[in-house]
Formats: sequence, structure tokens, C-alpha cells
Amino acid sequence: MDDEMNDETYRALMLRFALELDEIGVTENMRKHMEGLFQRAPNRIGASAEETTAHFVYKHDGYTIEAKCTVSVVVRGTTCK
Repeated sequence: MDDEMNDETYRALMLRFALELDEIGVTENMRKHMEGLFQRAPNRIGASAEETTAHFVYKHDGYTIEAKCTVSVVVRGTTCK
């Protein structure tokens, strides 16, 4: 019975985590990059990725307005006690 409950809890937490990453703007490319880093070096204690998800530049009369939306994701190893 505990295994079933743990499996349900795990699935619920993973779904919640995936939804939160999507809401923040983590892209599929970022997710694949992080996954690849951990596959190549499973003992890695951390990794990060950053991507500009939106960007525009407006120039007029010698002025430039630039706006950028950057999403950053960082994974760090922690010890649970």
C-alpha cells in the first residue's frame, strides 16, 4: 500500500513541477539541454540553462528601446536529512 501511495505522490509532484516550469517559460530546448547534461555526467552536482524567450528593439530619432524576457533554470544537488 505504501508503494502505491508513494507512486501517486511522486506522479502528482512531477505533474505539478512540469506545470510550474511551463508557466515560468522553461522551453523544451532548455529541458533537453539539462537532461543531456545529466545523462552525460550522472554524478554532476548541478547544471543551468538560460534562454531569451522574447526580445524586441525599437529605434526612433536616435533612441533605442530594447526589451528582453530571459528564463533561467538552475538545478543543484542538495542533501536531505
